[in-house]
Amino acid sequence: MNSETMQAVTVYGPLDARMEVVPKPKATGDMLVIKVCRTGVCATDTSIYTGDSSFIRSGEIVYPCRFGHEYAGVVESVGPNVKNFKVGDRVYTDNFVTCGVCEPCKKGTDVMACENIRSLGTVNCWDGCYAEYMQMPERHVFHLPNTLSMDEGALIEPASISYDCFRGVTLTEKDTAVVFGTGAIGMIAVWLAKYYGAGRVILVGRTDEKLSVGLQVGADYVINTKKEDAIAKIKELSLSGKGANFVVETSGSPQALKDCMACAARYARISVAGFYERNLDDMPIDPLVLGCFTMVGAAGRYGNAPEVCAIMEKNPVKLTPVITHHVPFDKVLDVFQNAEAYNKTKIKVMITFDE
Repeated sequence: MNSETMQAVTVYGPLDARMEVVPKPKATGDMLVIKVCRTGVCATDTSIYTGDSSFIRSGEIVYPCRFGHEYAGVVESVGPNVKNFKVGDRVYTDNFVTCGVCEPCKKGTDVMACENIRSLGTVNCWDGCYAEYMQMPERHVFHLPNTLSMDEGALIEPASISYDCFRGVTLTEKDTAVVFGTGAIGMIAVWLAKYYGAGRVILVGRTDEKLSVGLQVGADYVINTKKEDAIAKIKELSLSGKGANFVVETSGSPQALKDCMACAARYARISVAGFYERNLDDMPIDPLVLGCFTMVGAAGRYGNAPEVCAIMEKNPVKLTPVITHHVPFDKVLDVFQNAEAYNKTKIKVMITFDE
């Protein structure tokens, strides 16, 4: 390699990911080049690698795909039109890139309606962050406070998904919040539920090692579905005795989605942040109607990332226990090729780069 090239990972097809030497991006116009320091491994990345992603079947993700969308780093160079960043600044970014010139972008009221929006490392792919360097326009880059580590900076993206689950939700000491799923998004939902004031926070999963981490980030109780009847236990533990007022489903398990409705109290809000990778059959709708539930999807959107960063600064409870593995970038392919070796204890794998 030389100063004009870098290493990056591209997925060429199912189970075909390659570490390659590719051209290093350039800082032109309003673009920044960011030296990547941490990249988080997401379940979506795994489904792109295996070919199981529904977005591949729909044609929204196309091979070859340079995947990866959770990262933090340091500004390496700035384009001539960049105004608010300089070389050496610590940064994180949005997980999408807008065109900046279409009507929604010009109005600025809903940039997610951009006619040419691209997602980092996924749908309509903007080259992702399993790479030594990233190129991003200034409008999607944010300063990472010195009080937060690079690990925490790379957690902002998954935290921004969890944060979306709470839009329009007010929690009080009388409320019971239940989270299904012990991945990073589920753990961060627990962390946020406690931060926002839920009187009781319950985490539901299948692995004791992961559930114990939930207790570190805010869960009052944990339920292992391999050992207990989750629905009965949730109703027993709920402050009202009638079930959860607020439920978050992050696991992508069809059974968990059914359980969300079964454990919910009347008028509950159910936020769904998991991808199921297929159409679901035998999903009961009558309980949704009869219970007067509100069920909403939750994903990234403009403005989430800096809001989450501000919470990370204020919340004395750290999220770093959800990082279960640190793997150097030159070993990144092992995370995908030998996934079974990580799965029992994995919550968030963080890829590390030379700083």
